[in-house]
Amino acid sequence: MSRFALEAKSSAYSVRRTVSWAGSGISRNKRLAHLEQNLLTKITILGCGATYGVPLAGGVWGLCDPANPKNERMRPSIQVEQNGQSLMIDIGPDFRLQTSRAKVIPDAILITHGHWDHIAGIGELPYYMEEVLKRDLNIYADERCLSFVRGMFPYLFFNEETKGSTSIVGFGENKQYRIFWHRIRAFEAIEANGIEMLPFSQHHGGSDSLGVRIANFVYSSDVKSFPKESWRFLEGIDTWILDCDYWKESESHGDPETVLRHVEQFDPKQVFLTHMDEKMDYSVLKAWFSDRGYPQIAPAYDGLKIDLSSIRQ
Repeated sequence: MSRFALEAKSSAYSVRRTVSWAGSGISRNKRLAHLEQNLLTKITILGCGATYGVPLAGGVWGLCDPANPKNERMRPSIQVEQNGQSLMIDIGPDFRLQTSRAKVIPDAILITHGHWDHIAGIGELPYYMEEVLKRDLNIYADERCLSFVRGMFPYLFFNEETKGSTSIVGFGENKQYRIFWHRIRAFEAIEANGIEMLPFSQHHGGSDSLGVRIANFVYSSDVKSFPKESWRFLEGIDTWILDCDYWKESESHGDPETVLRHVEQFDPKQVFLTHMDEKMDYSVLKAWFSDRGYPQIAPAYDGLKIDLSSIRQ
């Protein structure tokens, strides 16, 4: 059987746990079933909008019906809850509103890639950690993403070379909490505050992003296609949150026809669409899939809670 092994990096990042399955002789299904040891319970959609949200700045709704509250979308992010722990995936510019409305207090954060709409909320962390979290915070991202974060928030990395963490100087009482920056890589399993995950590579136009598999749940925002080495992580999915940004095909994001190709190939039980722009009206998009015989595919909406235990057989 495969076992977790501590892997210390010589860089400034903290120690992390990885799983090595190469050459283990364990079948693909058993490898994925390894992640079922701690059952996932609930997903909350914190945001499912595209880069600029819906409505756009200035109150522009595009083709979305403003009378339908499911069309109001913040930038893409989810909360994962398992065994009393909370993981937030992506921390965009709506972090303040998302955590306030959903009453979310993440114990850890994983970032899928370094684009602005997925990292801008990091600037809110000094106040959040001092006044709300009141403890250290673990953030997980790959090296390319961390380089973007360094460029946008250099003041959050000033202790990186000596401690692998950032000291956040608190307000008022001048307390100090730390952000621990964990460098991760695609295809290496990790554990974040007790939640076991498998990040994998996704094609996102001129750059890659990370998809995340946790048990039989998969999160795939900001993706057009998947390299062959990622296909094994997309088998046996119960719930898949998948990019569907535009009606027309693009080089970097999903569209309805691309979503159908992915669903035909990997056959998930249910799919919720995310990263939808102002032209993707909730009711119109839902009907588009239903009319074609795919009632298991539906747009997500901000505040949607998905109970994963309800679809297990």
